[in-house]
Amino acid sequence: MTKFARFSGVFTLGIFCCSLASSQPQGPQFFARDTCVKVREGKAQEFTAFLRDVTVKLARVRVDAGTIATYTVAQAVAPVGRAARCDYHFVAGYNGFPPEAPSAEQTAADMKKAGISMSREAMVSKRDELSYLVGVDTWNYRERVGTPQKGGYARINYDKIHPGMGAEWLALESNGWKQLAEAASKEHGTAWRVASLAMPAGASLPYNAMTVDIFPSWAALGRGLPTRALWNKVHPNTDMSAHLSRLSTIRDRPRVDTVRLIEVLTK
Repeated sequence: MTKFARFSGVFTLGIFCCSLASSQPQGPQFFARDTCVKVREGKAQEFTAFLRDVTVKLARVRVDAGTIATYTVAQAVAPVGRAARCDYHFVAGYNGFPPEAPSAEQTAADMKKAGISMSREAMVSKRDELSYLVGVDTWNYRERVGTPQKGGYARINYDKIHPGMGAEWLALESNGWKQLAEAASKEHGTAWRVASLAMPAGASLPYNAMTVDIFPSWAALGRGLPTRALWNKVHPNTDMSAHLSRLSTIRDRPRVDTVRLIEVLTK
């Protein structure tokens, strides 16, 4: 079995430092497996059809069954082509730590329920003919504001938190930007996420956390948000520049990717 085939025979989406692990929130947690995929040269149209006829149908069965809580397919916008690490992100959300990947038998049963006529083996073969796996990140979502919508756009801000600064980073996001994001969600229909990387781990990784700014449309992404006005509304006694300056001293931002949300499935 190939490495890619281990992930349920389809795109099953898919504690970075001691200080952040110790700041683990109480109560139920939300995790997500983000599977990064590249499409093989000349296979874009076939891959799009495979997404429609196989991947999304199978994901819908699993969301409806409660096996996964949410399922999002995001396509690269910037960068794109060979410059993009991922042409697509397949993100499966879980209420709690993700379970093991479904067995071959379970996948076959789910395919039958989804009305997919090909065998699991044929599906895996076709998928690998059209694409290849880059990697899988498992994220622990620390804050979630708003609801992403199909057709929206997301800006993924990959962060590298400095050693020993995880707890402060999370506090600055949860007690600073979160309130701005909540106001923006109500007034502009945006959404926002904060997550720490649960797997893989290690000091050599280029990032270990992320924030995600989600906009309802391309035009909204282009306009951005009136961040200063929103900040002054929700934090009238806190200086925004000082807050952002402190954030910049405890984390680096090696990469920012923009994606389009071409599918957003919930139960």
